[in-house]
Amino acid sequence: MDLNNILDRECSCVLKEKTKTEAIIELADRLGEYKRKIDTELLKKELFYREQLMSTGIGLGIAIPHVRFAGISKPVILVGVQPAGISDYESMDGEAVKIVVMIIVGKDQHKEHIRLLSMIVGRLKAPGVKDALLKAADGDEICSLLLTTGNGGSAGENADG
Repeated sequence: MDLNNILDRECSCVLKEKTKTEAIIELADRLGEYKRKIDTELLKKELFYREQLMSTGIGLGIAIPHVRFAGISKPVILVGVQPAGISDYESMDGEAVKIVVMIIVGKDQHKEHIRLLSMIVGRLKAPGVKDALLKAADGDEICSLLLTTGNGGSAGENADG
């Protein structure tokens, strides 16, 4: 699995919004702008349903909202960075979320879903990555940081085992 084909530069950004709801909407709307065939309203509904089950704020300033969505044939990752923090995200550790990584896969892509979650967490755990992301100027810089950082390998490494 190659992050270069999944992480979407156009859909990654420094977030304008500072609330959980608005940040999720901002990222979903960006996806809709670039992937026009997607039903963003249905996507938002599914993302918010997922958040009602349990917050995707995993702690350490990171949230990973994720869904399996019928309107997607190929996995997509969007990244939003909010250096000021999103204090209402209800993160597991109670801390404000500063990095939101949205993962959307097709309904039948359970294996890909799990692999992407693992790959992204691995990237974010690499030394200095979170701090660098918080200083990123735009989506291109955000993607470059995530695509060139890993656990000893490139972003294109084979995650199939």
